[in-house]
Amino acid sequence: MFLNRSKKKSITDYNIKINIYNGIAFSVSINLVKPYFAKFAERLGGNDYHFALINSLPALLSVFAFLPGALIIESAKSKTKITGKFLLAQKLIYLLIVIVPFLGTVNKPLLFVLLIGFMNFPGSIAIMGYQSSMGDIFTPRNRGRAMSLRNRYSDAIRLIISFLSGQALTLIPKTPAQTITMYQIFFFIAFIFGILELIMLRRFKNRQDKEEIVKEKYFTLFLQTFKDIPKHKKLITFMICSLMFHFGWQMGWPLFSIYQIKILGANESWLSIMTIVSGACSIITSTIWAKFADKKGNSFGLALATLGMSITPILYVLSDTMLQLVFFNIIAGISTAGTILILLNLLLEVTPDKNRTIYIAIYSIFINISATIAPLFSVWLKDMTSIYFTLILVAILRLTGSIAFFVRNTKLKKCNT
Repeated sequence: MFLNRSKKKSITDYNIKINIYNGIAFSVSINLVKPYFAKFAERLGGNDYHFALINSLPALLSVFAFLPGALIIESAKSKTKITGKFLLAQKLIYLLIVIVPFLGTVNKPLLFVLLIGFMNFPGSIAIMGYQSSMGDIFTPRNRGRAMSLRNRYSDAIRLIISFLSGQALTLIPKTPAQTITMYQIFFFIAFIFGILELIMLRRFKNRQDKEEIVKEKYFTLFLQTFKDIPKHKKLITFMICSLMFHFGWQMGWPLFSIYQIKILGANESWLSIMTIVSGACSIITSTIWAKFADKKGNSFGLALATLGMSITPILYVLSDTMLQLVFFNIIAGISTAGTILILLNLLLEVTPDKNRTIYIAIYSIFINISATIAPLFSVWLKDMTSIYFTLILVAILRLTGSIAFFVRNTKLKKCNT
């Protein structure tokens, strides 16, 4: 018995280490380019609606990806192997983005946005497969520690990559054409680290493989899982609260890019500083959030984290310079770190073990329908009113979602007493 416990502990420690390495590769691949998507679109000639589409189009493609992806992952013998195939397809699109600036009279910002959108089709399935795999690889007891350590190391690398990339994009190029070339180099490097991320994914141990489900039963499995949702009250209340909060969260995405780039005139260096501040806050607070959630519960932890995020749009309204916004971003970084960490933990907590991937897919479909509409709606509303009015509305919507999480937590406490 002692030997079995020791073996299980060593496998768990190994998987935690591999999860950290996977997170580091993911962090380099994504943070080398994603913080500058909007700025790259602007340099290609993009406008505010391109900024909105950078958020909306990936979400729309995700809606169509989740159902088939979830059924494929849930029925696969090895979730990590099938997840790896979708991850590879996602990273290959980085190579197509490298070609975009060479394409002459083509509408380059639109093509770039379309590629970002299509990249999210396999990417969404890969993320869903990863999340479901973590539910199988780690026990609930070890899951919080595994994810918080992954986030902590990933955010440390995020700081370094953000600093180096922001400085490189600002200081090295001497002309706009050279800046575009630098972006192309970064997208290629992001592809290389995406391959390393894939290699780490394939190295997890102690995965529970299972018999394949007959393909004719895929849709039946989804329908049965969908019908079973009303049986899981905690999952339903979580989904309702999450949707309320996410719509306000997602409305802010293009507005923040517009405010930083168009109103405050941020270049790549300032954008990297914003990313660094967020990353530093995540490093400092990720384990604190994990311990807080373990002590007070994921439900209360998420309610508190989302409350902090509801303040962020107001801080933008109060900012006249990028320097002010950088300091205000400390609050945003702390609350966002908690929200991202605890959202995943709570999602895994409220989804049943059986057909977990399909439950996650159904949840993600609703979230991404919201993410398709919210950014475009916020830019339209900004054009109809002003960016300041829209940011205040975003704050109110986020606060409403946070209050919903607080109410949910209070009712759960009453049910448990």
